[in-house]
Amino acid sequence: MQVGKRMKRKVITIRPDEPIRLAMELLYKNRIRQLPVVEGRKVVGIITDRDLREASASSATSLSVWELTYLLEQVKVKDVMTHDVITVNPETSVEEAARIINDNKIGGLPVLEKDVLVGIITESDLLDLFIAVMGINGASTRIDVVMGDDPRAFETVSKIVQDNGGAIFSVGITEANEAEKTYFFRLDPCDPIPIKSALQRVGYEVRSTAQTPSRAAAKG
Repeated sequence: MQVGKRMKRKVITIRPDEPIRLAMELLYKNRIRQLPVVEGRKVVGIITDRDLREASASSATSLSVWELTYLLEQVKVKDVMTHDVITVNPETSVEEAARIINDNKIGGLPVLEKDVLVGIITESDLLDLFIAVMGINGASTRIDVVMGDDPRAFETVSKIVQDNGGAIFSVGITEANEAEKTYFFRLDPCDPIPIKSALQRVGYEVRSTAQTPSRAAAKG
């Protein structure tokens, strides 16, 4: 899936010459963690809640409330923003966007098309996608199986799961070594015990099983 399918197209931005007080207000009011800084539609920086916390905390110990309020009005976004902005384009895969966010320990990526800001994708957008893909929103059963390096194991385990009442709708996998590689089968709600027993009878290690209620049921 491409970033363009998951990004937010309505992007809240700020200009570099605005006071950091306004940046704080926009972040708080819109419950977001980063603001692309723009001149026209060109991205020239990004300012985050962490940047603002650090800027205000460094002065808070030595200034009165009045002085701090004055400082927040006088200090401009361009004085504390990050100038070297990491961006992606709408055709970037969501997997690549997730890797970039994780590797750089950032909260989001402005999305540019021909150097023009067209959206933003954040770690929360990617988490929502992960939840949707894994089917965690609805009720489900999960069974975790160590398969090792046998190339036929996936087909064998899948058949055992289905033969014992499991309907598979998603599969995840760890990045462990081949011998310890674990597959996470998410199934329509069912009793995992017969599946677990059948897998163990033929020698597969079942690490764990779990039942997940639907989000609505969990809230109730």
